[in-house]
Amino acid sequence: MSIIITPIIYLILILPLIYFGKKQSNTPKQYIIVFVLYVILDMFATALPIEFHYFDFVKLEMNWSGKIYSYILAATFLIFFKSIPLNQYGITTKQKEGSINFSVRTTIAFIFVMLAYCIFIESYKTSIENVIFQLLMPSVIEEIVYRGILLTLLSMVFVKNLKIGKINFGMGVIITSILFGLWHGLNITNDLDITMSWIPFIYTGLIGFVLALVKERTGSLLFPIVIHQIINILPQTMGHVL
Repeated sequence: MSIIITPIIYLILILPLIYFGKKQSNTPKQYIIVFVLYVILDMFATALPIEFHYFDFVKLEMNWSGKIYSYILAATFLIFFKSIPLNQYGITTKQKEGSINFSVRTTIAFIFVMLAYCIFIESYKTSIENVIFQLLMPSVIEEIVYRGILLTLLSMVFVKNLKIGKINFGMGVIITSILFGLWHGLNITNDLDITMSWIPFIYTGLIGFVLALVKERTGSLLFPIVIHQIINILPQTMGHVL
């Protein structure tokens, strides 16, 4: 039950932002419909092996099967939904002119922040499986989904009327950041018990916001993926050093 209800509740929570966000004139409604459907399908695919173990064909500690399903969904979408070219999703290594320095500074800043987190707050000694999983799975596919597909779909809908420094962005950045935070912080059980873990929600929501800004500034998912890998891997490995 929760595998279906969870994404619907997430969408209900962000509905006011979708409704009141400043939209482009004559925006095709298909992009909002596709956005809603993709959110439901991706969350369903990712949670499928957790809810129903017979869909877990990898059968390791981490949710490899769910992330592989998410990869398959993303690849299928990018191949067949041709209304938007791949480079607009950020599926390119080419960076917008003048964005490299910003991306490098942001990446270095995250390295220092995560090192400080590991030194002064918490670090772990995790398994090799988890390190490889964090490197190849959530760090990559979550960027393709949230900062790539979902953000791009909403960028076709909303005016980029907001600005931080040299970065122009629209309501899509805020919506996908909140959605990213909800995915990590709001838990809904099969009995429909709802619990909110506020620290993960705020923490991942803010990270999602920064990564979305990096994608908007660079036009590429390259640096968001690298930063996401740093965030996921450093706390998991520094316990072996400290």
